[in-house]
Amino acid sequence: MDSPLVAYDGVARKVRRADDVLLVEKIMEARKNQDPWKVIEFMVEAWAKKAPEEFNAFKVHLQDTRSGLDDRKFGTTSSGKDMDRRLTIVFPQDLMYMIRSVYKSDELPMDRRFFDEFGKRFRIFQIPEKL
Repeated sequence: MDSPLVAYDGVARKVRRADDVLLVEKIMEARKNQDPWKVIEFMVEAWAKKAPEEFNAFKVHLQDTRSGLDDRKFGTTSSGKDMDRRLTIVFPQDLMYMIRSVYKSDELPMDRRFFDEFGKRFRIFQIPEKL
């Protein structure tokens, strides 16, 4: 088996795979001249390809979350104290870190509007049938 091509990251003082370095360069270039949602789309695709085991585990977790809902159409579940909650999306932590490493909170607030739009654009992360 061939060894992967590597590059030294002087900032983090780590050896990185060359394909990871190329991915970062592509993302940063896209960030300069593309809409943030196009860049996020690129990162979602890259995350799914770079971490297939994590992506498959995510899909299982999402299916388990959906099956535990009281109302699948709207994504509601009972918390047991005369209160219901509505789940809208599952957002993987590693993907969030990827996005945050490219866009700081003042450039791209991850507020309710962000998560609503994220769920509409990337249906695979959406829990209910209807947002």
